[in-house]
Amino acid sequence: MTLTRRLLLLAVISVLPAIVIWTYTEVSLRRAREAEVSELAIRQAQLVDAEIERIFDGIHSLLLAVDESPSIRSFDTAACSSYMKAIQEKVPYVLSFVAMDISGHVRCRPTGTVDTKHYFADRSYFHQALGEKDLVVGDYTPVFEEGALAPHPVLPLALPIWNDRGDVVGVLAAALDLKWLGQKLKERTVPGDGSLTVADRRGIVIVQNPNPERLIGKLLPPEYMRQAKAKGLGTEEITSFDGIRRIIGYIPIAMPPHDIYINVGLSTKTAFASINQAARRGFMLIAAALVLALSLSALLSRAFITKPFELVTDGIRAWRQGDYQARIDLPGKSGEFGILARAFNDLMDDVAERQKALQASEERARLALEAGHMGTWWFDPNKNVGGWSTQAATMLGLAHHTETMDNKYWLEILHPEDLDRVIQKWYDAVKDHGDYQDEYRIRLPNGSLRWINSKGRVFYDIQRRPAYFIGIFQDITEQKHAEEQQRFFLDELNHRVKNTLTTVQSIASQTLRTTESPTQFKEAFEGRLLALSKTHNLLTRKSWREAELRDVAEQELAPYRKQGDDRVVLTGPDVRLPARYAINLGLVLHELVTNAAKYGALSTNSGLLDVSWSVVENEGHPDQLRISWTERGGPAVAPPKRQGFGSRLIRRSIEGELGGLMVLNFAEGGVSYDISVPLAHTSSAAA
Repeated sequence: MTLTRRLLLLAVISVLPAIVIWTYTEVSLRRAREAEVSELAIRQAQLVDAEIERIFDGIHSLLLAVDESPSIRSFDTAACSSYMKAIQEKVPYVLSFVAMDISGHVRCRPTGTVDTKHYFADRSYFHQALGEKDLVVGDYTPVFEEGALAPHPVLPLALPIWNDRGDVVGVLAAALDLKWLGQKLKERTVPGDGSLTVADRRGIVIVQNPNPERLIGKLLPPEYMRQAKAKGLGTEEITSFDGIRRIIGYIPIAMPPHDIYINVGLSTKTAFASINQAARRGFMLIAAALVLALSLSALLSRAFITKPFELVTDGIRAWRQGDYQARIDLPGKSGEFGILARAFNDLMDDVAERQKALQASEERARLALEAGHMGTWWFDPNKNVGGWSTQAATMLGLAHHTETMDNKYWLEILHPEDLDRVIQKWYDAVKDHGDYQDEYRIRLPNGSLRWINSKGRVFYDIQRRPAYFIGIFQDITEQKHAEEQQRFFLDELNHRVKNTLTTVQSIASQTLRTTESPTQFKEAFEGRLLALSKTHNLLTRKSWREAELRDVAEQELAPYRKQGDDRVVLTGPDVRLPARYAINLGLVLHELVTNAAKYGALSTNSGLLDVSWSVVENEGHPDQLRISWTERGGPAVAPPKRQGFGSRLIRRSIEGELGGLMVLNFAEGGVSYDISVPLAHTSSAAA
């Protein structure tokens, strides 16, 4: 880290306590305010609950008063309907009153009509009122049909009707206007940027603010439904439907007395406005103090640190660029920098003298290396950096300016197979305090390989630790290639001679066992040697790499094919056979031709021979060479009683040496062979 940065860091550290205190205060205030707002949200929810309770109590008292009317208890339609109409006009937030008998027929309502055709005993509040015999709050109802009202959201409240004997004879219901209820609660209990949601026991929203049209009459969203099913009061911070972040205080359905869910939301932006404003002021003050401290530190560092340091580094940079006459000139009162500058100037006076002698020595060494086509290399184990001379870089195919590199790059260009051995040689040289010598391969940027002969020496410091490596490179790639080529030719010659002698020995041994006289042995042995020789001649012309299948077949059948004679037909594409395939198929064709000339189609003037082949390509598997040998028009054939050497040679060559398959058919018209062998590397073209 530079001195300037250290000075700036000290300035930052000086402001750090103020930042810590400000952060602690901010967090404490926010936590306290969050607890305060959460408590306020619950109080607001309780206020809404109290307001709803007040409204329900008022309706309850009103229903009790109506229930005492004799016209209601006796279901006197004319009297009770006019009575209900008069009461309904005085309480506009109740849209209708309805008196139903025990069967659920409407007997009284403000419109003065009676509905005995429809039964409303299926209403939930009807059953609850009869069961609980007290005031009950029903569920959200979009259309209050029993009150003959147009579609309008209401909340029914019901009370049983008793006769003079104390028997329940019906149900008295009132339809509370939910639009009025939502507006009333908003005016009395909800702040300007707050939210309010009220739902019935089923989770259907009956009051919503803001955006009532989005939720009223619909099931609570999952996050609200989770609150509605809670066991007690609680708070939660969520994002409302209008995109405002709020702290929600809620009362779940399970809380008495009316089985409704209430939540009130307070905007966090408004709740934390004063704290956020104070936090911004504190942050601006701290930022201003930090900027002032950094500015003063930067000005002081420029005058007393950066400028003298730049003068020192400029002088050192000039020396590195070869200007050994440059000197560091600082003012007289530069303190420690002045002492450092004088020490550097004295050092460079000595270096300039030694540099002259060193340049002369290096020039002599360079001329010697160029004459010997070599280059020098060096390595510093303490810095883990090495490099080579310009001559070595040119010899290795690198750019002329590439004279240094790190140890990692050098290990990357070493051939992986030589890497461990090269490193071990270095360690051995250091351990034995001796010279270093090794031969290894490197990979050049263009992908080619080079063989390097490297010699060097290890130099040690006064503690006998390795301090420096230096040595020379010599490119021995051409020498290695010549050695490898010579070794390859010797190995190839040795291999081919062994294979040929083994084949000749096998042919002689098998021929001797299957012939009855020296004359027959001579004829069969010479024929097979001649076939082997012909195949060798074909391979010799191609440097023993490959031979054409057509050339092998034509040379074996040449004695039996005359100009203009169609007795022998060869058809098939051009197929280049590796040496092993050519030798084995040459012997097979020789045996087939010999058998045809002695016993088959070529033994008569009317016989015909058809030899065809093709290459079948198999995706994911080796291609298959198919050869068909078909004889017609010769003497009648029959399966032999014993298998001779020729037949065994054919089968061993196809199925043993080449891993193929052979099918022999002794048809009435002539013998036929179907041969199939896999080809690992072939190149074919249409005939």
